Amino acid sequence: MLTEVISYLHQIKSHLRLDPTTEKQIMGELYTHFQEKVAEQQRSGINEKEASQEAIKSFGQAKTIARLFYEAHSKGSWIDAIMTGLPHLMVAFLFASHLWHHYILAPLVFILIVSITLFGWWRGKPGWLYSWIGYSLFPLLLVGYISRSIPGQTISFLFWGEGVLPSLWVLLLVVGSYILFAWIIVRTTIRVVKRDWILGSLMLVPLPILGCWLYNIEQSGSIFITNGMVMHQWDGIMAFALLTLGISSIVFIRLRQRIVKFIALAIFGSITFTIVAYNLWGDIGFFSVITLTALMLLYLLIPALLESRVGHGEKVSDNWWQDMQINYPSTTT
Repeated sequence: MLTEVISYLHQIKSHLRLDPTTEKQIMGELYTHFQEKVAEQQRSGINEKEASQEAIKSFGQAKTIARLFYEAHSKGSWIDAIMTGLPHLMVAFLFASHLWHHYILAPLVFILIVSITLFGWWRGKPGWLYSWIGYSLFPLLLVGYISRSIPGQTISFLFWGEGVLPSLWVLLLVVGSYILFAWIIVRTTIRVVKRDWILGSLMLVPLPILGCWLYNIEQSGSIFITNGMVMHQWDGIMAFALLTLGISSIVFIRLRQRIVKFIALAIFGSITFTIVAYNLWGDIGFFSVITLTALMLLYLLIPALLESRVGHGEKVSDNWWQDMQINYPSTTT
């Protein structure tokens, strides 16, 4: 086929934003249909270039075709929806049962979450995966937050001569961990955004809520303290918040239109974030509510801004076009 056809089909593919298996199936169907359309035009006596142009014109705008395919295939099954909400519900259970501080059960839950995340990542990145990724990133942020005193001590000693310089090996271990964690988070976020920035928002939505809770716990003492009254005073609101996010994730998967998906996620996320902030910090006032809502909305739009820089999907020269030529040999003459 001509370059114009390759470019047109690539435009459709770049706007599909579906899982790789579904995209491959759709592109195969379009490729075959396009071949038949071009062959039909050629049989009427026109050359291949004109036949290809007529076929493109008859198909319509690439974005419109991609949107129609997206809406036809983006609605997940109830199994996908439940799987998407499950990590929220698992962590909500830890808070509701006051077991988030348990030194065996809580790590086991997060090990299970990370294991399922890796399994889904290696098995083609199904639609339910992305909420699991968000919770898999939280232990990295937790370790980084808890160990923040080490680089803080180093900076204070080097620039102001205050305190004691930490052990060099400990400092190297912490800095190395920060670099590794940053690489994992950035690399993972970029890979998700290349699939669909809205899935990046779904992945990131629980992190500011967990971050607010973690900050408040640390300000009240430490995450490792044994005073049950201090440790568990916010467990109820955290369980409610994560349960709400679980419901919003289920709704997200069952919707078809992209804009409606994002609106639902933004509404649930903003309301949940504001409720958690109110219960953690007390009466925050109307202006603060508006500010928190705006911050949450901007936070959820970070993947969209990132996509504008890194792009979406594969390049034109990638293997998808070669696969089409191999699996669907040309029928034009």
